Parts: sequence; C-alpha cells; structure tokens
Amino acid sequence: MGILLFVHVGGMILVAMIPLAWAVRLGLWALLGWSLCRALRIHAWRNAASALVALELDHDGTAAVRFAGNEVWHETRIIAWFVHPWLTLVSLRVDGRKIPVSLAIAADAVEPEAFRRWRVRLKLRIAVA
Repeated sequence: MGILLFVHVGGMILVAMIPLAWAVRLGLWALLGWSLCRALRIHAWRNAASALVALELDHDGTAAVRFAGNEVWHETRIIAWFVHPWLTLVSLRVDGRKIPVSLAIAADAVEPEAFRRWRVRLKLRIAVA
C-alpha cells in the first residue's frame, strides 16, 4: 500500500510544482485522487468488484480466479509473469474479459510453502515457454 500512496502523492506534488492553470491543476488532482481510491480498493482493501480475492492453479497448468463479492470461479490464462524471491507479478487473461487482470503477490502475504510452490510453477512455465 505504501508504493500506491508514494506514487500518487508524488504525482500530486509534481502537478503542484508545474506551472499550470488552476482548472487543469484541479482536474489532474481529481484524476490522481480517483486513481488512488480505485487502486486502494482493488489492490489494498480488495473490496472492488474487479479485485481478485482467490487464485487457484491446477496441476495441469490451468488457473482459475474468483473476484470480490462473487463465488463463481473464472477460467484464466497466465499471459505474462515476473518472479522474484519477494514478489511475483502476473497478468491474467480471464475468459469473457477483454482487458487482462494484474496480480501482485508479496512473499509475506501468503504462507511461505505456498509462495515457494507458486514461484517454482511460474519458473517452470518460463523454462517451458
């Protein structure tokens, strides 16, 4: 959550420093505020309708996701990923949606063994791809 605040507040400070008309400045501040609120609801609080709350990876390599406020599992494909010992970033193509969904999983957000297995599965996908 800290990085979201840092980036958005930094953007607001930059908008304040650049010589712009007040109407443009207020509009940019409003957009940055809206973006911060949306990002916090999706990524930090996970209470927005488009927030992922569960991810399941099967043994055959298929994945399914569940969104907040919905008990239905949606089939998905992993289209891009980044693996680090402390963090994994994944882009998912959910069936029925045009825009991919991004997911960041920090090492301290899940059980260590589950995170290790998740990282190994993603690294094996890299070796196969």
